[in-house]
Amino acid sequence: MSYSSVTSWEEHGRFDNFIELARRCWRTRAYGDFWSAMLVAEEPSTSPPSRTSSCYDMAPLAVIVDEAGGRFTSLSGADGPLGGDALATNGRLHDAVLELLGRP
Repeated sequence: MSYSSVTSWEEHGRFDNFIELARRCWRTRAYGDFWSAMLVAEEPSTSPPSRTSSCYDMAPLAVIVDEAGGRFTSLSGADGPLGGDALATNGRLHDAVLELLGRP
């Protein structure tokens, strides 16, 4: 599991869910947003953004992950980079991870 920051999970009231997911993973690392998405895109077999900087930051990552066969959504499960937060997986694990993290 790769993530950008522990504090953001706490700020959004999902710290306990995050820790539970981390406990279920073989290894965890905090590489940051860009490199984490590149690792998902590297996994085998796997409308323009609004004018907010976070959407511009995440838009290329969503395309890269999706084109590599993965899945990129908000934590509420909305596809694409416009949700204000993000989850990227190899696709097969996505729904299970959203469930574990407490999809609203």
